[in-house]
Amino acid sequence: MKFFNVLLAGIVISSSLTCKPLIAASKHETKRERVNLKLQNIKIEDFIKMVGKVVDKNILLSQPIPGTVNFISSSPVYKDELMDILLAVLSKKGFTIVQKGSFYTVERANTAVKRNLPIGSKGKNLMKTEFLKVENENVDIIAAKVRQFLSEGGKLLTIKEINTMIVSDYPANIGIIQKVIKKIESQSEINKDVKFITLKNAKASRISAQLQKIGQSLINQKVVTNKVEVLSDDASNSIIILASKENIKTLEPIVKRLDAKDTSATQRLTILPLENSEAKNVVTSLQTILDKKKYTKETDKPMVSVYEELNAIVVSATEADIEDIKGMISILDVEKPQVFVKARIIEISDTIGEQLGMKYGLAGGALTSSGLFSFAANLGGPSVVLPQGLNLDTSAKFDQGIVLGATIDFLSGNGAAHSLSEPTLLCVNNQESTIYVGQTQSIVTSTVQGNQSTDLARNTVSREDIGLTLKIKPRLSSGNKVTLITTTKLEDVIPGSTPGYVNTSKREVVTTAIVQNGESVIIGGLISDKERTSNTGIPLLKDIPYLGFLFGYTETHHEEINLVIILTPYIVRNNEDLPKVRKFMNKLDEIQRDYELLLGRKLDERLEKMNKEKKEKSATHEKVDALELLSPTDY
Repeated sequence: MKFFNVLLAGIVISSSLTCKPLIAASKHETKRERVNLKLQNIKIEDFIKMVGKVVDKNILLSQPIPGTVNFISSSPVYKDELMDILLAVLSKKGFTIVQKGSFYTVERANTAVKRNLPIGSKGKNLMKTEFLKVENENVDIIAAKVRQFLSEGGKLLTIKEINTMIVSDYPANIGIIQKVIKKIESQSEINKDVKFITLKNAKASRISAQLQKIGQSLINQKVVTNKVEVLSDDASNSIIILASKENIKTLEPIVKRLDAKDTSATQRLTILPLENSEAKNVVTSLQTILDKKKYTKETDKPMVSVYEELNAIVVSATEADIEDIKGMISILDVEKPQVFVKARIIEISDTIGEQLGMKYGLAGGALTSSGLFSFAANLGGPSVVLPQGLNLDTSAKFDQGIVLGATIDFLSGNGAAHSLSEPTLLCVNNQESTIYVGQTQSIVTSTVQGNQSTDLARNTVSREDIGLTLKIKPRLSSGNKVTLITTTKLEDVIPGSTPGYVNTSKREVVTTAIVQNGESVIIGGLISDKERTSNTGIPLLKDIPYLGFLFGYTETHHEEINLVIILTPYIVRNNEDLPKVRKFMNKLDEIQRDYELLLGRKLDERLEKMNKEKKEKSATHEKVDALELLSPTDY
């Protein structure tokens, strides 16, 4: 304690001696006292007490702070710097001094900000809290840059709503942060500028996007001061450039070049007629393509519509877009290949067919698809040879079709087959065509009886189509093949139905087949059973009521009918091939008739041969029987 009093007295005496020259200083200058301070191995607690005496402040030390202080001064120091020296000593130990009203307290540095630091205090040494408002920049971006200037115990918090940061630290650190913020904002204000450029020819909305890309390519956008932003004002048709003055000077000549007169930006109306395709289908494809293109303004987008009377497309677009649409139409409006489909719808009686097979001894009596072919093939006759120059395509084979057609005609001639229809269709590639063969019948759907017994019943009748519907969708495949997608639907009246209250049956087959050009495909499996009743007996007597059955009888015939559809496609690649196809089919019909005559002659010869063999066999059996009847004594 004695040592402390001597030390304090020395500081005070030294202070009184050194302060005299400062008395004559200017009135406008603040008087600062100097003291000679030499400390060697002084306890930190004693040094705190000494500084409190000198600055005339009570300092609360709530816990001991170990360590000593050594300060060697070659010249006097200002009295108001003693607190800075003390703070420097305490910071090494992790402590600081916080003002509490009229006295000071020694607190740990990392928790000092929670000790109700004074806000906006004018003190030069102790920690305080300041609100620093950022005017022109994002407060979070600025905070990230100045956070490194905080002391070990300093804290920084940002308030985005008012673009302000709260800093709790020593006045010197807060001062440095304020200077950095001011410097950044001043540089930002110097570099930022706004330029309005009114355009004469081009549209601002179109030029702004281009100028933005050009500016980002020419000027390094990673540097904050080089940031370029381009906006458009449609009302005044102006370009707004937000950038530094230097960068604006760089972009201005580019804007003038882009503002050149452009006649292609003006939309005009034109009509584009089509030659091969249907206008509404082409418009659908064009609309799909145009919807995927991006335009700066919706009004710049081309408009396409159908002009059905002329089978044309009406286009409203710029010159450049019209040329693009013309190019797309030239691809879409091409002559489409067609498929000429010859159909034969035939009812074949399995019963009569089997009888024919038994009559002529043929394996084809089963009337399956292979049976129809083997019916003629089993005759052993010469193969069909087409005349030279008849084939439209060397890869197509028509001999099976000729044999099949001749076989069907032979069955028809003998009552085993009945041709319902032989339509022909010219189908566009990959488009569906329909054949309908049938009739329309009236079917009672509901009956309403009146309240009075004399009222007539009122029937509600609907008209229903009963018959065969055939849908064909051809699609050309590779290798001169045709894919036939077919739907066959057969609706028929069930026998025994009451007129007006008929019951119908429905059978449907959906199939896909790939066939060569000119080859035939058979669609079968639509089988129906029919019963036919006939009365036979003695004329007149068999019609006597109640007794007629004694003079006649009723015979019921059961017959299975197989509905067979034969489709033969012929490829027509262009309109010039259509007459050739018709001529070719007429020639095939002539060959088929010749082959049918050959088929009939062969079958007659075969039947005659079978009858002759049967007679010879019968004669041989009669001789054997006669020899067996003779007794041994007859020899």
